[in-house]
Amino acid sequence: DQIRTYFNKQELFRRSSFYIEIKGKYLETQTTMSVPVQNFDPQRFMRVKCDAKTQVRVQLAYQTELLKKLVRSKEEIAVIADKIHHGYVVREEDDIDRKMSELQDTAAEFENSLLLGPVHNRHKLIFEATEAVVVPRLTLELKLKKPVIFARDLCVVLSKVAYLYCRIEEQEQDEPDEEFQIQYKVQNSEIPDASNQSIVCAFYRAVIIRNLIPGKLYEFTINRVNPCYLVYSKWTDTICPEFSSLQKMLIALQVLGFKQFRIFQISVYLKGTNVMKVI
Repeated sequence: DQIRTYFNKQELFRRSSFYIEIKGKYLETQTTMSVPVQNFDPQRFMRVKCDAKTQVRVQLAYQTELLKKLVRSKEEIAVIADKIHHGYVVREEDDIDRKMSELQDTAAEFENSLLLGPVHNRHKLIFEATEAVVVPRLTLELKLKKPVIFARDLCVVLSKVAYLYCRIEEQEQDEPDEEFQIQYKVQNSEIPDASNQSIVCAFYRAVIIRNLIPGKLYEFTINRVNPCYLVYSKWTDTICPEFSSLQKMLIALQVLGFKQFRIFQISVYLKGTNVMKVI
């Protein structure tokens, strides 16, 4: 069902993060951190980010309206086709070929709405250049980064340690130098305590979190570290895993390769014996 595919595309779009990407003549693609920031007007840049955020929201709302229109058009075509099948005469405005053409136009319009373009900037981003400082002519565009999620079947939680495996949805390779934040806290804890913590890490796909409180169930959340050029991000992935068996841990490590966890041996006691096995 093509319409279901469109809904899935919009869902991925909605869960993604959106950033300002700065481009300039004679420059490769830049982030705000690599452009001469001394020439930025901070207040103007904040207004630019606000405009870009509004632009993303409008684009999402427009996609939603197009999806509703697609569903209505499909239902109307089904009704007309049923009437024709039973020998009824349909009105001129219910011409099925015209309805199909309208449906195709709406589908093409939706596909175009998934594309990101320039930020419609009403504010001058940089101060006036001086003779001593030559500022390149810059343009701003929106950039999408797909959501980072936990691989639930590979995440393992033992008594005091969590082995968490993460990936970027629909993306095989990670972008260099990206940083992510994993937050974790005890579930249903009424009193904030030292168990509510977070760590920032480069994206190794697999992370070990130690010194958990034995017997407590934890909630883990992952998202990107928000840099100054982020303009819109409303979704983060959260898991609340139960304690894993040793068998599940071994399977997960075999699938991933335990070196991805940056741990080179795991010592466990075989059940019912005093023999220690090194994995």
